[in-house]
Amino acid sequence: MTHLPKACLLHLIAAQAALGAANQTYVPREILVRASPGRDDAARAAIENLRLTILETDAFSGVMRVRTNGDDDREDHYLEALNDLPEIAYAERNGIGHVGEIPNDTFFGLQWHLHNTGQSGGTPGADIQCVDAWDVFTGSSLIGVAVLDTGIQFNHPDLVGRIAANGWDFVNEDSDPAADHGHGTWVSGCIAANANNRFAVAGVDWACQIVPIKVVDQNGFGTTFDLAEALNYAASQANVHIVSMSLINYPNDSTLIDALQNARDAGKILIACAGNGGIGNADVSFPGASNLTMSIGFTTRQDLRHSNSATGNALDFVAPGTAIVTLAHGTSADTFATFTGCSFATPITSGVAALLLGAAQEAGVTLTHDDVYQLLQAGAEDQVGPASQDTPGWDAFFGHGRVNAYLSLLALPPACPADINLDEQVNVNDMLELISQWGQCPTGCTADIFPKGGSGAVDINDLLALIADWGPCP
Repeated sequence: MTHLPKACLLHLIAAQAALGAANQTYVPREILVRASPGRDDAARAAIENLRLTILETDAFSGVMRVRTNGDDDREDHYLEALNDLPEIAYAERNGIGHVGEIPNDTFFGLQWHLHNTGQSGGTPGADIQCVDAWDVFTGSSLIGVAVLDTGIQFNHPDLVGRIAANGWDFVNEDSDPAADHGHGTWVSGCIAANANNRFAVAGVDWACQIVPIKVVDQNGFGTTFDLAEALNYAASQANVHIVSMSLINYPNDSTLIDALQNARDAGKILIACAGNGGIGNADVSFPGASNLTMSIGFTTRQDLRHSNSATGNALDFVAPGTAIVTLAHGTSADTFATFTGCSFATPITSGVAALLLGAAQEAGVTLTHDDVYQLLQAGAEDQVGPASQDTPGWDAFFGHGRVNAYLSLLALPPACPADINLDEQVNVNDMLELISQWGQCPTGCTADIFPKGGSGAVDINDLLALIADWGPCP
């Protein structure tokens, strides 16, 4: 990604590393040890001299699982002692992993777009890989998504705490965007339904705020003027970062284009439906057809393009949009509703964008519309559909590919690990920081950089890593 300043990227990766470290756990009093080449016997003797017990050895790699004796839980002490010996290639804790984050929402198992296991004849993996994405990041309440739609059901149990106070109704010209049609609640559920609450369904983002802006009436129709007003309003709201528009068939009018441009100029990220009219519809259905928005088509649970999904030069990405399980409108019951169309692929993509913005914002980085586009493109899965349509690279049927939340989060670029002060280079300031923390490393110690994830102490290995990266930070 080229739009982010390098210093911002360094802060971003530091925050990601801290997040990963906070979630990492280890087997108590266990260490994994690998001997230096040809030094197996010497390594075993060194382990025994430290009064450690070898529990088992991997026959393929020779890595030994070693346990401290009794109640001795000084893993840091033993790690440093072992890593200082020439007969030891490395010593590290025995980490504990886990399955991906599976929310306990009642009907999560039906939400194939989040986690496709082949349910109802689907193709496993034909989803946006949310279970893995949630292991990286689940969302931030500092991110706001303006949903330009029919309003929202304010008292829905699965939206408690997720609706911002500055919504607006441009149909009735008042400050109460309560829904008189279910569409706005349905699409908002795709983005932000409360997850892991043993109720209903899960949204893509577990923490973002929805700013409901009503632009469509109870019959499902809206005007260019109301949509333009809504865009200009969203552009003026500091808590709006993303504008999600599950809207189709508006005309290519100057009033609309000027409003879209105003929102882009205000730094908003614009995501819209490609259309439900099939072949060629992506180029004529606005606001999605505008080059100021990201245009989203929709796929099935088998990674096929739905026959109604719009195609054309304006298409940017596709996302799941067939038989999408989301919130039911007009009820407080523990139930769900199912719908098909680009109206649902669009908020799913908006939810992914919210995850990306949240992960970046926590590190003090602001992503632009183009930055998010590049991250979605970097993570999009290409050639998942029929070879005749989903050709390598961009095509008019699948755009850049199917959105993937996990791969887009991973596309946030890495930074030089030895640049402890995050000043874009490894220099004397990093050396001074390392020296100041030499020895036992407190929680969150930035100078404990080697091996990956840190050894628990600032030691010779960190000095060697710093020296290896000395100079401009790649």
